[in-house]
Amino acid sequence: MKFAYYFIKNYLSKEQIKSINNIIDEKGTSFNNKANTTKTSICHQIPYSYIKIIKDIRKTIHWINREAFGVETYPEIDTDEFIRNIYQDTLKGEYDWHFDSEPFDFNYTIKLTTLINLSEDIYEGGEFLLWDGKPITIKEYQEPGTLLTFPSFLLHKVNPVIKGKRISGTYFLTGPKWK
Repeated sequence: MKFAYYFIKNYLSKEQIKSINNIIDEKGTSFNNKANTTKTSICHQIPYSYIKIIKDIRKTIHWINREAFGVETYPEIDTDEFIRNIYQDTLKGEYDWHFDSEPFDFNYTIKLTTLINLSEDIYEGGEFLLWDGKPITIKEYQEPGTLLTFPSFLLHKVNPVIKGKRISGTYFLTGPKWK
């Protein structure tokens, strides 16, 4: 792998961010994420096909994979889930160190995690960190509309939100189990 992470600033416009949030507000379903670590966020999920009408994020993720990571992936299906996490200052929203994975009895594994900053307003705190031998703060992700992709096995976290509301969209690219 060439990089620990790859980002694209201004990937989504403010209008696209609002459209995605409106779609999730109208058609998404809430769920309780059973994280094995501290996570205080409000979670919604929606089939990816609902988001694809705004922008086909998967094409970009495949391009990033080819250029930066080169991992073997499966083709996606439109029923794959797009997840939104809302971290609010009133809940001291955070997500402690973790990596993204699935139950061991699945026939696939999560290969790449893509996050998109869907925040509509400025917030304080809520920094995103990756562990690459030491904690690295990804400052570029603080900007709404930024897309960030990284290998799902890297530890990562969201610091507590101090003021405002941090909104993050997540899409997982899957593939055969690591060898």
